Amino acid sequence: MSWFYPFLQAVLDGILTGSLYALIAMGMALIFGVMRIVNFAHGAFLMLGMYATWVIFEYGHVNPYFGFLAAGALLFAIGAAVYAGLVRHIPVQAEFMIILLTLGVSLICVDTVLLVFGADYHQLNFPLLGKNFRLGSQISLNAPWLISFGIALLAAAGLYLFVMRTMFGRAARAIAQNPYSAPLMGINIHRVQAVTFGLGAAAAGIAGGLLLPVFYLYPDVGHLFNLKSFLMVVMGGMGSIEGAAAAGLVLGVVESLTSLYWGNEWALVVDFVIFILVLSFRPSGIFGSQRA
Repeated sequence: MSWFYPFLQAVLDGILTGSLYALIAMGMALIFGVMRIVNFAHGAFLMLGMYATWVIFEYGHVNPYFGFLAAGALLFAIGAAVYAGLVRHIPVQAEFMIILLTLGVSLICVDTVLLVFGADYHQLNFPLLGKNFRLGSQISLNAPWLISFGIALLAAAGLYLFVMRTMFGRAARAIAQNPYSAPLMGINIHRVQAVTFGLGAAAAGIAGGLLLPVFYLYPDVGHLFNLKSFLMVVMGGMGSIEGAAAAGLVLGVVESLTSLYWGNEWALVVDFVIFILVLSFRPSGIFGSQRA
């Protein structure tokens, strides 16, 4: 049984990490599901959420587990503004232009942060970081990861219920199904899409704020999560927010087990192997559908 406790520890750690992956991926999946565009600025939005939470902590002395709310609100406003000022004016059919635009937004965000804060690495330092909860004599869970897991779970559930149970969610799904007929039903497409883009950015911002206590902060931190988000959205079924959440949890556990048995350097390789296998044997993703 000497193998069991390390295995269980890795699975639990992977679930904690995967909950944040799930929230990040759900934001990207929501934008794709409603607007049929891949937001390559998603990782940059996550990075801005981390920096916003860090600034609030450093200069306002606000605990990051409260500061992430302000980061989410800020990123919602930024996301809605990016849609209204830029994305709205590019036809959906011009996929290449959308890719270039969102990549450009990402570069602007990263370079602005570099100019303002520099390229230094930052990490929070507050008493909670050193606390662990023990489950028996062999298993321990880091307190910041556990708190981030709980908040991410609530945020993901809230986002899912908002999309699936509210009038806005019905309007968003109507646009996803048929953007040409939706205006005939009295739906204001641009308003719904602006809110959708804002919600996707807010999900990234909130996840960034929750990552801050357990992750290093630097201007390019978003690139890694941008790639992972795209992998999770494709694995879960393009446009399926529940599929993206499931893929996030799976990816978190797989990465944790890979790090345990093979080493951290193999984690991204295994991610891509799973990605290729899903595309080869189940191209529609885990949920096998494309819905918002």
